[in-house]
Amino acid sequence: MGRLTINNHRKGRTVLSTDHAMRHDHLVQKIAHLYHVSGATQLEIASSENLSRATVSRLLAEAKRRGVVQIRIGPPVDRMPELEATLRTAFNLDDCVISMDRPRSLYEKNNRLGYVAARYLQTHLDGVRQLGVAASRTLSSVAKSLSPGVHAELTVIDLLACPSRLDRSGDERIHVGEHICQQLGGNFIPVPANFLYRDPAARFKALESPEVAYGLELGPRSDLALLGLGSMQRFDGTGTYSPVSPGALADLEAAGAAAHLCGHFFDHEGREVKSEVTDRLIGITLDDLLKIRRRMMVTAGPAKVVPLAAAIRGGFVNELVTDESTARQLLANLG
Repeated sequence: MGRLTINNHRKGRTVLSTDHAMRHDHLVQKIAHLYHVSGATQLEIASSENLSRATVSRLLAEAKRRGVVQIRIGPPVDRMPELEATLRTAFNLDDCVISMDRPRSLYEKNNRLGYVAARYLQTHLDGVRQLGVAASRTLSSVAKSLSPGVHAELTVIDLLACPSRLDRSGDERIHVGEHICQQLGGNFIPVPANFLYRDPAARFKALESPEVAYGLELGPRSDLALLGLGSMQRFDGTGTYSPVSPGALADLEAAGAAAHLCGHFFDHEGREVKSEVTDRLIGITLDDLLKIRRRMMVTAGPAKVVPLAAAIRGGFVNELVTDESTARQLLANLG
């Protein structure tokens, strides 16, 4: 096959040859690939292909019009929208995010949960002027997964006391609230004290600090609380020692405790259970936590299913980020 048509100068028009059309189609595809796949800018493409920027823009528009570029919109592949909707309805949650369980993944399970939670947090900060953070191991993975941003209007505040770090040269050398604040590009207000004290007198002295008092006063005024959740298997606190022994945890469990949150224990119905640390910690109370409109909890794992059910019954969480296995077990226990 030679040519589709021939040049017709007598009629004052020129028709493109088949070869020319093929070269044009190849150029359209190349420009589209450079822009949409390789990430080159229109200016860079124009320079490398000896084209004007207007021509590049026209070719990109043609690529969409002719179906060279096809846009498909669907749910994120690492989330499970149908299961999320089921959980929202079953537990009357304002929102629910579930990371998909995968047998193989670039991320370990905790890191994947942290990544999904971080992405959800960063896309749901509209109207949040103050973010309260209750430091935990799980939230540490969230902090590491946040993309650097600039939220000059955002204040991040500790909901639990945490000693200041002298060396802030690395992520591991600062505590979770401050790390989250650095990633989001906001302003940080600490509660510079130990979370738990062996000596009640030392705790009372710490409470006299204007900085500590100011931070504790601001905490319940947060627009969003970012929370982890503790099971009855362990209690580390955020300090340098484990304040509750395994034996004491067993006694608390025998007394009805099902979980702990912000250092406070509660039973299967979400009612607080007094413990030996209640009067030795510095941080937000469960009653004050309920004053915060949005309470976002990030937790997952077999040991967290019963505690999570209790936290939901107590109203301590209305936005949940968890994984597929935990969500399915939570629903199974409901039945």
